[in-house]
Amino acid sequence: MKLSELLAYDNIVIQCHDNPDADTIACGFGVYLYLKSKGKEPRLIYGGQNVIRKTNLVMLIRDLKIPIEHVDYLHKPELLVMVDCQYHSGNSAVFEAEHIAVIDHHRICTELPELSEVRSNLGACSTLVWNMLKIEGFDVRGNRELSTALYYGLYTDTGSLTEIVHPLDRDLRDEANFDPAIMRKLRNANLSLEELEVAGAALLHTDYVEEFRAAIVKVGQCDPNILGLISDLVLEVDAIDICVAFNLQPEGVKFSVRSCVKEVKASELAAELCKGIGSGGGHLEKAGGLIPMELMTQEYLKFCKEHHFAPRMEYDAQGRHEQPAASGIKSVIEQRMRDYMGNTDIVYAQDCRIEAEDAKTYCRRSVPWGYVRATDLFAEGTQVTVRTLQGDMKATVEAGIVFIIGPKGECFFRNEEAFMEEFRIYTDWKFDLRNAEYEPTIKDVEKGIIVEPMKCAKVCVPKGTTIVRARRLERKVKLFRDKDENEQYTLGRVGDYMVDSSDTINNIRIMRKDLFEEIYRDSGEQEEQKSVIFDLDGTLLYSLEDLKNATNAALESQNMPTCTLDQVRRYVGNGVRMLMVRAVPDGEKNPKFEETFAEFKKYYGEHCLDHTKPYPDIMHLLTELKARGVKTAIVSNKLDSAVKELDERFFRGYMTTAIGEMEGVAKKPAPDMVQKAMKILKTDTKKAIYVGDSEVDIQTAENTGLPCVSVMWGFRDAEFLRKNRAQVLIQRPLELLYLI
Repeated sequence: MKLSELLAYDNIVIQCHDNPDADTIACGFGVYLYLKSKGKEPRLIYGGQNVIRKTNLVMLIRDLKIPIEHVDYLHKPELLVMVDCQYHSGNSAVFEAEHIAVIDHHRICTELPELSEVRSNLGACSTLVWNMLKIEGFDVRGNRELSTALYYGLYTDTGSLTEIVHPLDRDLRDEANFDPAIMRKLRNANLSLEELEVAGAALLHTDYVEEFRAAIVKVGQCDPNILGLISDLVLEVDAIDICVAFNLQPEGVKFSVRSCVKEVKASELAAELCKGIGSGGGHLEKAGGLIPMELMTQEYLKFCKEHHFAPRMEYDAQGRHEQPAASGIKSVIEQRMRDYMGNTDIVYAQDCRIEAEDAKTYCRRSVPWGYVRATDLFAEGTQVTVRTLQGDMKATVEAGIVFIIGPKGECFFRNEEAFMEEFRIYTDWKFDLRNAEYEPTIKDVEKGIIVEPMKCAKVCVPKGTTIVRARRLERKVKLFRDKDENEQYTLGRVGDYMVDSSDTINNIRIMRKDLFEEIYRDSGEQEEQKSVIFDLDGTLLYSLEDLKNATNAALESQNMPTCTLDQVRRYVGNGVRMLMVRAVPDGEKNPKFEETFAEFKKYYGEHCLDHTKPYPDIMHLLTELKARGVKTAIVSNKLDSAVKELDERFFRGYMTTAIGEMEGVAKKPAPDMVQKAMKILKTDTKKAIYVGDSEVDIQTAENTGLPCVSVMWGFRDAEFLRKNRAQVLIQRPLELLYLI
């Protein structure tokens, strides 16, 4: 969902959850200001029994002039926008509305309305609203009050920024133009006297796990930020290297993690505590997470069953739902901590090589990557930070270094010589990510300038000649580059791969299972290459202008009304005769039809190349297919002579055959023409795919028994194609390379 979709409504109310925190208030404020900028008059409200009284929130609302109001009753609005919560989720008053919209970062717990944007992997809903505002072109940096509110929303929801995981959270943290003076006041107003008492009581109930030098602290009801303060204090104890502090919040179990030893990353421990039941992460030394109570309850009951314990359950604060007692939650946390700390091997790359007898060899799959030369972005010697979904990495720009971007946004550097040896490059073919959640950015550390490499990245394709040795992990591994006590490690989980990309020591790395298997294949396996049969008009060639001109020349010769470009677009697909049947008044019943059709064929034969040309990037695609040895063919309902002329003119040397309408061979959607092409290609339905742009092409593929790829740059739009049973749609020629 985009914020602009809300503009279809006039009477709009934005609702924060009950007992609002800084994150929900900031989100509501952001949506409120956006709607005001578009001429709307929204209201910003919250319900429930409790009015906002916490000092930091009162200060936030007052100093930033946030027009939020508490209501017990709401006259039914046209649109109710839920921010940082979901309709009927239990943590917000239920008001009736004609339409509902949801903007949230929590786990989906109710049926979402059509208007919804939920990103459960973000640290704060403030990040989501900030990103949605940026997409709409709203100047967040130019509004100091909103920037401060969103920054503080992120600050409070991520344990003072220590629990940030997603790169969008990092972007908000780094880019927010907040008011430092107001932020100082807000930070210093976080802890009340009552919460100080809660912290003191928690310290008296600290459990010590001696074998890991770890502490687990149960904390009473308080602001989640207090968990971090308690964890920091506990870590000061000389016998404690790791601390987990947790408490119960309305949305679930909130916890904070601290670590002061290199063998345990706080962010990693937080992620392991949440694995499969919540979300967690952060920094090397400070992190945290949230586990929804429903999932914690399921995990606790599973734990009790495995250990033959009687569950210790209690009712929630409202007395409505059973949930584990705090001691039961602590048991789950301790068990997960033990699972993480144990069964792990420590490996130092400087001492390690993967021997041939312990591993298999792999080579890169021929899927498109992107590349940019580092010096095209920054001057030599520039210190940069590369931000990806996997995290941040630092580097120095040097001559001869190529920045390479994987299909999902993963990044690494390669020297020029190795790059040219390993990849085929296309200097004017723009690279696009494939269903990536986040586009990488590169920041000049000194100047603060952020560059988006995707704006200038070009396509490169692995030649499949690079061989690596890799071993699939059967135990967890912590891989250190060397034995420097300050060196951080990479965690490899069971199923991940330890990869050695050269014969030299210290070139070992860990790759996630999904990423490795997308990029590499067993070197003993041949990549299966499918033959590709293309439609012509609307798929390979933009020929609509010449078809329109030939149609209108024929119609004008008989004093008939002419057609627009859009009309011709709708008429094509079943051959040129059917095009003219649709264009001539009364079609074949018109006594002048045959004469008109003859004029069309005469004119088009003389002018079929006036404006016709391949669609953008089609020639790059065909070049890459030829380099791989993929056999290709054209099948079109256009006259066979014209098809062969166009093939000779534009695709000479690329196609094995080109077949058009001819006597004795039924035209599409009958399978005959495609079957004729497959026979020439020496292929069958298991080793070929069909690519076209229309409903006729979908029917042709179905009748032939071939999978069909429908392109969205041709004569039919995506909605029309889906209504006509399109299964796979692509927006750009580049995407076809992932499918063959």
